[in-house]
Amino acid sequence: MGLFSSNKKQLINAPKDMSPLESVTHLFAAIQIADQQASYEEKESWISAISKLFPEHSSDRAETFFNQAHSILASQNSSEKQDYLRSVLERISSLLSKEKIDSLGPMIAHIVEADGIVMTSEMEIVYIAEEVLGIKIKVDEDE
Repeated sequence: MGLFSSNKKQLINAPKDMSPLESVTHLFAAIQIADQQASYEEKESWISAISKLFPEHSSDRAETFFNQAHSILASQNSSEKQDYLRSVLERISSLLSKEKIDSLGPMIAHIVEADGIVMTSEMEIVYIAEEVLGIKIKVDEDE
């Protein structure tokens, strides 16, 4: 195999090595697939949130992180997902300013509510995010 082979597997960072864009994308992906499906509305909500948080981001890079997150999360059981999510949230807490973390609350609520159904599994992620990030997330559970 050549030195410049394109068959190289793409490296997926551990949460402790993630960039801000990468960690937030993994959080949003976890919310999207918490109910076992990612809707168009949820993906649009993620795109909007990423654009607000990281206005100069590369959409190709964000899409790569999005796909990596779905791949990782799909291979984990419930307990592993919770541990992974907690690690991602701790990374977000260490990387983002208080102002950006505070702005995440409404974005998380929007993605949870985006498909019109608020699932228990999504609310579990909201509770963990509130605990780790030290924010209050107001989700309209009557959606």
